[in-house]
Amino acid sequence: MGNAANIRFGTDIITFFNTAYWGLGEELPYPDWAAAVGRDPRSYFDRMLDGVRDAGLEGVELAPEPGGWTTALKAYGNAAGVKRALSERGLVLASSYAPGRQLIGDALDDPDREAHADTYMAQHAEFLAELGADTITMGNIARSRFGNNSPDDTATAEDFAEPVPREIHERFAEQVNRLGAVVARYGVRIAIHTDAYSVCSRNEDIATVLELTDPKNVMLCPDAGHITLDGGDAVEVLRRHLGRIPTMHWKDCAQPLSGHVLRGDQKERHATMLTHFRILGSGKVDWSEWMRILRDNRWRGWAIEEIDMSPDPVGELRQGLEYFRTALAPIYS
Repeated sequence: MGNAANIRFGTDIITFFNTAYWGLGEELPYPDWAAAVGRDPRSYFDRMLDGVRDAGLEGVELAPEPGGWTTALKAYGNAAGVKRALSERGLVLASSYAPGRQLIGDALDDPDREAHADTYMAQHAEFLAELGADTITMGNIARSRFGNNSPDDTATAEDFAEPVPREIHERFAEQVNRLGAVVARYGVRIAIHTDAYSVCSRNEDIATVLELTDPKNVMLCPDAGHITLDGGDAVEVLRRHLGRIPTMHWKDCAQPLSGHVLRGDQKERHATMLTHFRILGSGKVDWSEWMRILRDNRWRGWAIEEIDMSPDPVGELRQGLEYFRTALAPIYS
């Protein structure tokens, strides 16, 4: 029924974004972290790529900035330089992240921003094509008030419980379909990331978004941890939509958390979410059933073992990979 070698493991380098890991202190504001990387991107990227190699992985997903494709270009000069830096470590580019909140959300707020989004995605796709990759993992927009500005601290439990209006999904899908057509010119497709508390994180919302988007150009990147955090069933998402899934984030989660309790800016909210995420195999996701679904469908693709801002990225990535090898790979094989 297949071979576990069909599943290729990588990580999103946001795994290496813990500022204390770099000796910069636990409380360093995000803009200061980005500025630090910007002053010497080569040394930061070299150490992150070394860490991916040392963890025993073979693929890299470029992250939100300052670990994104534009900073990678600054670090290594051009796409050929990025490819060489990966190859020297036995790595390849698996995928690359695009910020849906900025690209899609901004265009929904102001249609004049669509041209900027199109240009960004075209250049991003051209970069991927030069490195032999074909998937842009794209974030989406927040569910709370369906806004795109600062986080809404007045949102209630009822706001998060209400279904997303179909009109919102239609407007979102229109943007994604347009961007999907843009990147398709380069042989690249979009995979929507299931950000917790977004318009594409709950099971029914994911189904609606996939119904409204072009199956040739728009795929899905289910993040098991984010889906679980938002109260969804990650295994059922996988079972129902596997044909649209070229890559997936293998993140675990201890328990759901209602989005209305999050407070503060994006970094503060993310910090609260991190207290619920877990290393692969140490949360409540049913990975055994996950593997049986992959086995029964002979799935091939990228497993992105993502551990946001890990204090011990190499050690925790190794721990998750060992869990896969001992507990999950025998199921697939």
